[in-house]
Amino acid sequence: MNFLRILFSFLTGLLTSLFLAVTFFHYSSFSSPIDRLFLILVPTLAFGILFHQAFPAIFARTRNIQNLFTIPYYLLSFILTLNLTYGAVGFLREVLRTPFGMFLFTALSMTIGTVIGYFIIQHAAQSFRDGFLGKPLNLILALSLPVLWIALIISASQFPSMSVVGYFRIYREWMPLFLLTVLASAILSLFLITRHSSLITFHFPLASFIQHLPGLYAAGMFFFIELVIARSLNHPALDHNAVLFESDAGPWMTILASPESAAINRAVHPLSLILIRPLVRFVSGMMSEHYALGGMLVVSAVAAACVFMTWFFVKRATDSKTYAFIFAILLGSTATHLLFGSLAENYIFGAASLIFFYLLLQAKETRFSLLIPAGLFLFGITITNIAQGIIALFFNKFGFKRLIQYIFCILALGVLLTLITNIIYSKHITFFFVPEDIAFEFSFVSPESEGVLSDPIRLSEPSSVIRKFNVVSRSILLYGIVAPNVIESVSEKPPFPTIDLKTFDVRERTLASYKGFSNLPLALWLVLLLCAFMMFIKNAHTSKHTPLMLGLLGALGFNFLMHLFYGTELFLYTSYWVYALVLFPALALSDFAKNTWMQWGLGLFVLLIMANNYFFISSIFRALAPFYVACP
Repeated sequence: MNFLRILFSFLTGLLTSLFLAVTFFHYSSFSSPIDRLFLILVPTLAFGILFHQAFPAIFARTRNIQNLFTIPYYLLSFILTLNLTYGAVGFLREVLRTPFGMFLFTALSMTIGTVIGYFIIQHAAQSFRDGFLGKPLNLILALSLPVLWIALIISASQFPSMSVVGYFRIYREWMPLFLLTVLASAILSLFLITRHSSLITFHFPLASFIQHLPGLYAAGMFFFIELVIARSLNHPALDHNAVLFESDAGPWMTILASPESAAINRAVHPLSLILIRPLVRFVSGMMSEHYALGGMLVVSAVAAACVFMTWFFVKRATDSKTYAFIFAILLGSTATHLLFGSLAENYIFGAASLIFFYLLLQAKETRFSLLIPAGLFLFGITITNIAQGIIALFFNKFGFKRLIQYIFCILALGVLLTLITNIIYSKHITFFFVPEDIAFEFSFVSPESEGVLSDPIRLSEPSSVIRKFNVVSRSILLYGIVAPNVIESVSEKPPFPTIDLKTFDVRERTLASYKGFSNLPLALWLVLLLCAFMMFIKNAHTSKHTPLMLGLLGALGFNFLMHLFYGTELFLYTSYWVYALVLFPALALSDFAKNTWMQWGLGLFVLLIMANNYFFISSIFRALAPFYVACP
């Protein structure tokens, strides 16, 4: 123990001396290696002696630590927190700016994270013995998420323009202070755990969150996964050209996160500036001129919230943690969620508002005081989404009279809030109730823009009807869940050549296809969907979930009919129905939620989806890397 005390004292002294030499004493200005050595070693000896003599109580207490807590739990918590803190400091290095800012952030995150992590890992260890992680399937699924995270980091790091590892690296000159802060935080967290554990658990009742830990874990891991993708894809080049399935990620980053904002000029998003932007700006404001980092954090966090809400919804419906865990991971692993849960667009916010609306319906909520704000989020982010809310209310026996009243309240408040938005952000948003302003949307259905913005359906031409049904069916039922091989279309945009990624090339009238490995998860998805629909038909009159399932099917039907006439690159809108494709099978097959064979079958399917959609994201990295290099 005395040797460990001496080693710890002098190691701490070395880190302190290194920090002081680099930060204050101009270490690099000393040309002689001997001078540099003495500049470091002499203060190291002095600090080491003082630390050894000044803190004997700390080391004396270590004799009794084994009786107070389990060292492996603490070490594991410390190591995990250290890795996450290192990445967080690297991600925020431009925001933290100074060594003091880094010190403060590191001390707080290391101390709090290690303490909370200790109790969570303690519970996880218990779960291995007789709880959730005692099931091999749950453990495999839980471990698949960090594997996916690491695989995406490695994939993005192959391209210099998306060098994720570089984005999460700490400045070299900060390292001595960072390590010194880590050691100090380790001592502080050790003190808090051994002396004040009962006080900590009293003020932070972790026990009340234990039942939600699987969902929180899945959400947390998808936050890190989405953040890696977000840091790779949200490049300034997207301000120049829309190359990702016609999304406007570059302009929306400016609209939502920048101090000045920018004009939306799309009447179908009437309230985004007062519903979404305040949250994004609150976080981005702390990032100063690096506001894009705040946008990435918020979008990734909302994507993670969708995963948790899905877990909560399915668990409440089936009371099966494993079944809910599977469907939460399924939603997070879909092609739609991985992509649009990381791009700085408004789609993930729309998905979150739709899932939240269904959570209210599942809880049998009928109060206007809650349903109207939830409906305004649906309407304000994209006006057509309110139709999904109305359909859901209709099938959940809301009452015709109350439904009409609800619709008029939403429209009236929508008009009023749109006027307020236009007063606050003058000339930034057009009016959905003014014919000239909403007329722009008809360019996506007009024959005059055929081959550019639209691929109109003509009932007089059977070929156009068949083609449109094929495009809409694939886009709604397949592409959002199981990613196809993306079409890489050469576009006449500077810099030349620029690759447009699509699932439907309107000029060539070609659709993205499935080849090789992707056919396996595709086939399993179709089987799952068919089985779910058959079970729905079988149990429609007896299942307690029938009203919710009818609402979900109604949402799918509404989107199918609308997109027969509206839009070309329909993958862009998949966030508005993928949630229904996940929740519907979860409810339809709920009778088998606790069957081991069903859980293993679904688990295998989820792992295949995850693998397929990993290659989808990797193909996007590969296709866009040259464009990002050309537009630094």
